[in-house]
Amino acid sequence: MTADDVSTQKTQQAARNGRLLLAGCMAFFLVNGALVLMTSSLLVFLMQDYNLTYDQGGLLLTIQAVGNIATSFLSGPLALRVGRKRTLVLSAIGFAVSLGLIALEPPLLALQLALFLSGLAWGICNNLVNFIVVQISGGNSGRISRVHTSFSVGAFLAPLLVALAVRLEISWRWPVALVALAALGLVALAVFLPVPESGAAGSAGTPGARAYLRDWRLYLYMLLLFLYVGIETGFSGWLVTYLTRWRQMDSSAAQSLLSGLWVAMIVGRVLVSIFGHRLNKSRFLLLEALGAVLAALLLILASQPVFLALAVFGLGLSLSAFYGMVIANASHLVAESPVASGLIMGLGGLGASLMPLLAGIFAARQDIVAGLWALFTAALCLLALTVVNALYPHR
Repeated sequence: MTADDVSTQKTQQAARNGRLLLAGCMAFFLVNGALVLMTSSLLVFLMQDYNLTYDQGGLLLTIQAVGNIATSFLSGPLALRVGRKRTLVLSAIGFAVSLGLIALEPPLLALQLALFLSGLAWGICNNLVNFIVVQISGGNSGRISRVHTSFSVGAFLAPLLVALAVRLEISWRWPVALVALAALGLVALAVFLPVPESGAAGSAGTPGARAYLRDWRLYLYMLLLFLYVGIETGFSGWLVTYLTRWRQMDSSAAQSLLSGLWVAMIVGRVLVSIFGHRLNKSRFLLLEALGAVLAALLLILASQPVFLALAVFGLGLSLSAFYGMVIANASHLVAESPVASGLIMGLGGLGASLMPLLAGIFAARQDIVAGLWALFTAALCLLALTVVNALYPHR
């Protein structure tokens, strides 16, 4: 066998491993999306079963997001210490155990611990999968969006399963148990995935390894994800409660609209995965932020079901590819170090913890619509930051 044949075989094997790894990352994000939106879908039932107020309900979402924050900063060092494959296995175990506990109808303290554990698994999976995908794709926005599309599919299925349980008049805990079983399958999948382990690149001892800390765009991307993830989590977390309690919509119809939010996200992310290489990343973020502001305003002001549905779909479409596009904008930083990716995504986790809580506090003091106005204000701030990003793009 000649040297050229050996080189060709290595190239083909690397391509096969890349495809398999991309598919595995999509599977992890599918379950991740189901887990995150399962909590949002269940919030109205959890508030009823545990007799919680608006701010206490928001605290449940915050507890989950705090776990996300913790691992957003620690997942990089954890992967360097125990290996990326073992870290992925840990996230899958976290998914299964936390959802299994929620399905068992535990006391409130145990429920809060389960949500915190689910947040830990969410953060580990989110950071590591994004880091791996950026590395194997070279920051290709189409491939990044493809992986994020699978998150949207999981997020779409979760409220749909809960709505189906409501229509069939069975416990909402059965969909939770089903997703927990799917998470167990990820444990076996992670064992067989060809996950590239950490090398010396990006380690703390290499010269210039922390140069990303001097790049002001790092902090811009951190703020963009802080606001975006907070807005997405806030709207998806409180949407069903807003529609049922403020707009007097039927619970199953509200759950279906929440699924519609993620149908729109799936559509947007699929389109970006196909045409993403043709898009100007910074200008596209600006357009998405503008669309989110207009859709959020319509959602708050509209009262007719058709306009509410239009607002929800517009919001989902506008937010659909934002996360992936921020990661694509920041690919020169994300690929440099898992710590840099942890910082960027970690502040996103902080937004996911604070925004639902703030919306819940405003809702408790006035009404649920006041919480949505707070999220709308955050959307205006997001729009302002995308203007800065468009004026000063990374070359």
